[in-house]
Amino acid sequence: MIRALSTPKPYLKTGADWMPILLTRIDDRLIHGQVVVGWAQELKINHIIVVNDEIVKNDMQKFLFRMATPNDINLSILTTDEAAQKIAGREFDNDTAMILVKSPIDICSLIKAGGKISEVNIGGMHFENNKTQLFDAVFVDDRDVEAFRQLNDMKVTLEVRMVPTDTKKNIVKAIEEKFGKTAEGGNEK
Repeated sequence: MIRALSTPKPYLKTGADWMPILLTRIDDRLIHGQVVVGWAQELKINHIIVVNDEIVKNDMQKFLFRMATPNDINLSILTTDEAAQKIAGREFDNDTAMILVKSPIDICSLIKAGGKISEVNIGGMHFENNKTQLFDAVFVDDRDVEAFRQLNDMKVTLEVRMVPTDTKKNIVKAIEEKFGKTAEGGNEK
């Protein structure tokens, strides 16, 4: 079993100060059992931050996410710009937080809005037409591949794990094998 870090290792940096964001995760289902039981309990998360410009407008999805979030965990559902602004304004400094997004495109948008993400965990990106399978629950289309390549070029560490006890898998290598290498090469070990 993986132990929660005694000194939080931040996954997001703004300015010169590290924020206590323990995990930035791509998972198209966002809040569900793997996230709440697997990741949030393991890392002792007390704040989940969902970042997605469409979900902010969907009252039914927001209601369902609030129902799926345990009472002892705060939930924020923010646009990309709101999340970047709140992080820069240090509004989550006293939290042990996790950022959840639906796609690598959301991560690219968050970085472009001012968030400096250094590591990203990739969870479920499920099957849709015109998507190619990279791992059991990770399917990508051309837009996803381009976003992952941009993130890799920005030196963001990318790893696939459904739950904390899984072995880390290299998504950059899988993309190169399926789609060819990027001009910049990979930063994965």
